[in-house]
Amino acid sequence: MLFQQCVFAEDSLIEVIRLQNRSAGEVQGLLTPLLEPGEALTGNGFDLILKSRPERLETIRGLIQQLDSRQHNLIISVLNNSIKSAEQLNAEVAIQASSQAIRMQGMTGNTRDSDNHRSMQQLRTLEGQPAHIQASTTRPIENVTVYDFGYGYPGVASSPHMQQAGSGFAAIPRLIGNQDVIIDIAPWSDRFLNRASIETQSIQSTIRARLGEWVQLGGTIQTQQSERHGFSGLNHSTRNQDTYTLIKIDLAD
Repeated sequence: MLFQQCVFAEDSLIEVIRLQNRSAGEVQGLLTPLLEPGEALTGNGFDLILKSRPERLETIRGLIQQLDSRQHNLIISVLNNSIKSAEQLNAEVAIQASSQAIRMQGMTGNTRDSDNHRSMQQLRTLEGQPAHIQASTTRPIENVTVYDFGYGYPGVASSPHMQQAGSGFAAIPRLIGNQDVIIDIAPWSDRFLNRASIETQSIQSTIRARLGEWVQLGGTIQTQQSERHGFSGLNHSTRNQDTYTLIKIDLAD
């Protein structure tokens, strides 16, 4: 943090402060509510312009120095439709780490479900900055329309188009101390169903978690029913499958 110049205006001091890590807009938004009557703060780029009484200058400088801390690089991992819980994945990481394995199953989200609907997405971002990632797939869909052609015969018209299903998340992570992180997260996941329909799952939440550990955002119970004919007659079976949406934040510096 550099103090570029100082000039006096009546009984106030005006100072231009050069920030090193944060933008002026980010620091201004955090500091403005703490200013006293007669004080003002504006900025452009990485330059802050402060108007303050001389006796308050050192206090405000100290606050700016604390706010102008270095931003860390973080990796956000979101795992959709996992059949393993956060506790199971964290336990796998501990086992792999204790055996000094290079590949960590918990890091890659190495889970599998019966329909292969699991998806893993990772994004590198700076703490405190909005992050967004989206991936999508398409499939061709045929729209068929039946209309009255006349003379007692129906007419049929078809028009193909592409249907899109995607998954992704929007997030803002903030470090708390050296081990914890608070994150505003909104993941979503689409998957194709039969007859041109799409199933969508979405969550919006704010959570606190420890760095490097999986945390559960939400979950669903999928019920599958089947019928089978055998020598003893008709057999019915029902199977419930829990799936989870999980998130993990890692320090990438």
